[in-house]
Amino acid sequence: MKKLLNKAALIIAAVGFYSSSALATEIIHYTNLPVTIELRKGEERSIQFGDHVQVGITKGQQMKKLFRVQSAQGAVHFLPYEEFDKQRVQIKRLTDGQVILLDLIAGKEDPNAKPLEDIRILLESENIIPEDERQVSDSPMELPTITPVDLTRFASQRLYGPTRLHRDRPGITETTLGVQGAVRVFKGENKYKTYSKPILAYQGGGYYLAAIHIKNTSEDEVNLSYLDLNLPFSHATFQHHMLYPNGTPGDSTVLYLISEKPLKETLYPWTYYQDLKAEAEEMARLEEKAEAEKKRNRHKHK
Repeated sequence: MKKLLNKAALIIAAVGFYSSSALATEIIHYTNLPVTIELRKGEERSIQFGDHVQVGITKGQQMKKLFRVQSAQGAVHFLPYEEFDKQRVQIKRLTDGQVILLDLIAGKEDPNAKPLEDIRILLESENIIPEDERQVSDSPMELPTITPVDLTRFASQRLYGPTRLHRDRPGITETTLGVQGAVRVFKGENKYKTYSKPILAYQGGGYYLAAIHIKNTSEDEVNLSYLDLNLPFSHATFQHHMLYPNGTPGDSTVLYLISEKPLKETLYPWTYYQDLKAEAEEMARLEEKAEAEKKRNRHKHK
């Protein structure tokens, strides 16, 4: 375990450059349902889409002048002039024509509140590599050595770095996750205080990296520790080690988990079996205890 923690400490340096800016970035995985964006009167909030986009607003929204909208280099910036209820905005990515629906809601101005986080919206299609885009060569090309540090740095840049700095790297390829929905990452208290969902996967140098979005669902601050991880790994790095209470800036982060097998192969045999077995045993124990308590109460009232 000490060896694993030392490896994790080394990789933290790889994401250090992005952590300073990442303190104000929230990741949302788009699932073809409108995304609610909370705004605040007089405060600009930026949303990154990873591609050049076209913003569609209604004529009524233009006439009311409820907010200012600007778009540049794959990011859209909203500045509310007034408080308002839900306003539907349509975002269209120019490269693939994908449409993303946003529901904007602007609250009252609050000079003492923490600044709202920037948002990065990821599409399901961004985790799939089309067949016709995969490179095929008759002669094998010698690829540079890829280390866990390289994989972590690459994933961190893709998720938190400016879009203009995104570059492909020979030897690192994006792969499908093979996992849908939330997964169980932690043991102990954090299992009940967080919601974890894989969002991206990369492969390189014989390693597999899974980027897992972690959100605090409690009203408490949550400290993240490698000792609480409930699945096998060779290297692991948190983008941030503390989550603020749910609903406040900084209530989410990303865990970069690296192993010698894809996430699906390490997740199901280990986390689900061990966790579900333990939960079933605990549930049976609690039910048995409750039944015994009922019997005692019945005897008391006789």
